[in-house]
Amino acid sequence: MTDPFFGRRQSLGECQAELAATRKENAELKASFLRIADALETTRKNVDRDVAARVTAQTRRVALALIDVADNLERAMAYAPADDALRPGVQATLQMLQATMAREGVLPMDLVPGAAYDPRLHEAVTGHPADVDRETVHQVVRTGYTLDGQVLRPAHVVVALPRA
Repeated sequence: MTDPFFGRRQSLGECQAELAATRKENAELKASFLRIADALETTRKNVDRDVAARVTAQTRRVALALIDVADNLERAMAYAPADDALRPGVQATLQMLQATMAREGVLPMDLVPGAAYDPRLHEAVTGHPADVDRETVHQVVRTGYTLDGQVLRPAHVVVALPRA
C-alpha cells in the first residue's frame, strides 16, 4: 500500500515554523489594517470638520448679503412717503425676507436704549457723556444680527459714557 501523503509530509518542526510565520504575518497585517483604519477615521473627521467649516462660512456670506438687502428695504421704508404706492410691497418684501432669515437662524439682536454696552455684541460708532453709572447703549444706529446664537454682525451703537 502506498502512502497518500508521500512527499507531502512535513516534520512537526516545519509545521510549527510555518504556523509561527503565518501568525507573524497575520499580526503584521492586523497592525497594518488598524493603522489604515485609524488613518481613515482621522481623514473622515477632518473632511467632516472642513465641510462643516465651509458650510458655515458660506452660510455667513449669504446671511450677510441678505442682511444688506434687509437694511436697504428698511431704509426705503424709513424714507418713503406714507402715501407711496410701493410702500406696502416693500413692507411685505421686508417681512418675507425677515421671516426667511429667522427660519434659517439669522435673528436681529434685541437691543433697547439703556442696555449695557458689550463690545462683543456692539460696535461703538460714537459716544457722549451722560448721567449714567456705566457705558450703556444710547441709540442703535444699525441693527446687529446673530446666526444660530453667534454674533454675525455687531450692532452699531451710540454709547452713553459716564461723566468723569
